[in-house]
Amino acid sequence: MPAPLRVKFTRQRVVLDLSWATAFKTLLCVAVAFAAGWLPIPGLEEAGPRVCFVIFVAAAALWITELIPAYATAIMVIVSCVYLLGQPAGPLHLEASGQGSWQMFVNPVASPVLVLFFGGFVLALAATKHGFDVRLARAFITPFGTRPSMLLLGIILTTALFSMFMSNTATTAMMVAIVSPLFKHLDDRPGTRRMLVLAVPFAANIGGMGTIIGTPPNAVAASVLHQIEGGRYEISFLGWMMVGVPIVLVLLSLLWVVLLLVFRPKRERLEIEFPDTLEVTPGLAIVVLTFTITVLLWLTQPLHKLPSAVVALLPIAVFTAFGIIDRHDLKKLDWDILILVAGGMTLGVAMKVSGLSEVLVASIPFNTLPPYLLLTAVIMVSLGLSNFMSNTSAANLMIPIVISISAISPRSGALAAAFAASLAMSLPISTPPNAIAFATRTITTREMAKYGTLVSGLGVIVVLVLFLAFGGLIERL
Repeated sequence: MPAPLRVKFTRQRVVLDLSWATAFKTLLCVAVAFAAGWLPIPGLEEAGPRVCFVIFVAAAALWITELIPAYATAIMVIVSCVYLLGQPAGPLHLEASGQGSWQMFVNPVASPVLVLFFGGFVLALAATKHGFDVRLARAFITPFGTRPSMLLLGIILTTALFSMFMSNTATTAMMVAIVSPLFKHLDDRPGTRRMLVLAVPFAANIGGMGTIIGTPPNAVAASVLHQIEGGRYEISFLGWMMVGVPIVLVLLSLLWVVLLLVFRPKRERLEIEFPDTLEVTPGLAIVVLTFTITVLLWLTQPLHKLPSAVVALLPIAVFTAFGIIDRHDLKKLDWDILILVAGGMTLGVAMKVSGLSEVLVASIPFNTLPPYLLLTAVIMVSLGLSNFMSNTSAANLMIPIVISISAISPRSGALAAAFAASLAMSLPISTPPNAIAFATRTITTREMAKYGTLVSGLGVIVVLVLFLAFGGLIERL
């Protein structure tokens, strides 16, 4: 007879990696949020806006302090809105009137904007896996030659172009890897080395402003605009580019000039040794063809009328059906970013439905400011928040408030806040691209603060001038 099967259970100890100090600070943030709900702010007398204000303050405190991961805070927002606002006993349960219930706080998880972002992630993942990104980088950088000034221009433009359609983080990681072989030839020229390293994250942050999928704050702005007044202020993929690309081109030109003036590189030639690329395969051919078709469909949306999110489903279907990416690849996607965006969208829905956004706006004399000062205030607050917290989190907090200000158009306010969030470049923690560049140990925090703040200041001026000069045109896109 076969030996009986024996199953042995062993006792294991599970250690919770959470310090008492962190737990205490997290609970303190939540306690402060509950206390804030009882502040004598006009308009918070009703339960709906008061509970939503508590959720808003708790989310802001946790996003700013980063005591828990940003995506965990986003999940907390969704769960809190469902349980505290949307349940039958909650103040925003509207099912009896046929207007919806807790489901309105979960619906953003399936928002078309998240589908669009997911498609962009899949497109970038396939391009990286099959070597298409390195081939593109070689094709774009090589024509600029080997003079330091022109090589710098090539790196800036290539990085910005990739960041329009890829994650800024993935773009920076790829470009830093491409530029790194130069470092062994620059031991005697530390200024030139710092110049090249700073160019990558700054160009990635700026380039992400060019398209809806370029960076999460753009997705937040597009999703909020899609939800208000039946999509009256919604902006298309091409419409966004018509606003974002001119800003990107002006800022990239200024970035190139500033870095050259600050570091003054020698005229000696520099050579980039590109990493070996994968051989041409059927998989690469499918990636190139799908990538090209997807981008063309995004750019020609006014002709075929297909929504950007529908187009984003194409690479998802093709790459998974043909095995271009598999389940192991899907695990590498930035799911935390998608969750973070969804949490911000849910917070925006709660603030709108509860009336909290109107309460907050009414408590600040925005409407007493001239439009140009109001727009300046929006940009500066968004920029300031983004330097000390995730730019996605900053956009999640700012945009729902900005669109409620009657003195400026929701579209102009949302776009200006999103662009300002991408201009945060002063600290290593400001954006993941900054952190990746800082990790090379080529630049110091002081240098990043100095030059990042300079570029951010120029960006604020460019964005402000554009919106003040062409605000009417932007509204007609």
